[in-house]
Amino acid sequence: MSMFSAAIIPLLLVLGSAADAECSGGLGRGWASGKGNGQYEMRLGEQSCVIDHPAFIDDAKGTRTPATELALTRAPAAGRIGVSPQGIVYMPPAGFAGQDRFCIRNTTPQVRGKTLSGCVTVTVR
Repeated sequence: MSMFSAAIIPLLLVLGSAADAECSGGLGRGWASGKGNGQYEMRLGEQSCVIDHPAFIDDAKGTRTPATELALTRAPAAGRIGVSPQGIVYMPPAGFAGQDRFCIRNTTPQVRGKTLSGCVTVTVR
């Protein structure tokens, strides 16, 4: 049993499509301390946007290891969250405008024993 099993909210597996758009914004800092605070924007009418996975950064080696295994610890109030090889996919309901927020905890087998976590706010304009 995973140590995150009690906090996992089901996610959709999303395959990339022409409807996906890159969100503008960034994950910000604080993910290693559990206080990540990402801010993204997308345009009204877009069906989804792809947000990069948080990553473990090793400045000494100059490497970035994406944390592609995630547990949704707080679901968005309006939209849905999915996962694709390209990143986290946010999907607002049709006609939605405003802010939506979700929280995640990410890991990767390449960096054992460490977790990245925080919340992401997506603004649909």
